[in-house]
Amino acid sequence: AACLVLAVTTAIGWQQEWPLQWQSDYVTAIGEQVPLGMDDGSQVTLNTDSAMAVDYSESERRVRLLKGEAWFDVATDTDRPFIVETGAGAVRVTGTQFNVHVQDGNAIVSLDEGRVELSLTDALTGPVALIPGQQSVLSGSAISAPTDFDRTAVTAWMRGQFVFYDAPLSEVVATLNRYRPGRIVIANDDLNALKVSGIFSTNDPDAALDVITGTLPVRQTRLTDYLVLLR
Repeated sequence: AACLVLAVTTAIGWQQEWPLQWQSDYVTAIGEQVPLGMDDGSQVTLNTDSAMAVDYSESERRVRLLKGEAWFDVATDTDRPFIVETGAGAVRVTGTQFNVHVQDGNAIVSLDEGRVELSLTDALTGPVALIPGQQSVLSGSAISAPTDFDRTAVTAWMRGQFVFYDAPLSEVVATLNRYRPGRIVIANDDLNALKVSGIFSTNDPDAALDVITGTLPVRQTRLTDYLVLLR
């Protein structure tokens, strides 16, 4: 029964992903990371399970992060701003380094170097500027106030690591699911808020799961290699 449910879910998921892949110029598979050199000299690293479209013109450099996460190292060009579009809003720069993570309909923007302006499609909402070391969340209807962020944790994926500091188990599982085929499901809502701290390898998310379930009051049941229940 579990295998049948998984097969149906996978088929539906593939059908839902097909339009997104059709729109994309670059797509990464589960566990895959791809460095991309843009025509203007900018460098983009696309993280696991991500999709991006590119639309450069004479007046601007525009990319659309349709899904997932990417690190941008943008070549300076004052005549052609670099714009990252997401479903939740846009990031505008001329030259800088920053991370964008699209998650649950939001876009988390973390600025490492330079300056960026965040904006919504609603023209009534003015742009929000970030300075290095600041992070903000685009939600589609609002832009959160800038806050400081942990660069080590945000950029850990570029070093092949997960870094968690008192992260809720629900967030940790969502992250692990981006790096492994199949699904980890928390079957008991009471477990969602359990805190996880540690550094793990993105190359072996199952090993991370084993450590976590061996440390927390959580049991894992593997119905198949692709479906794991946490209780």
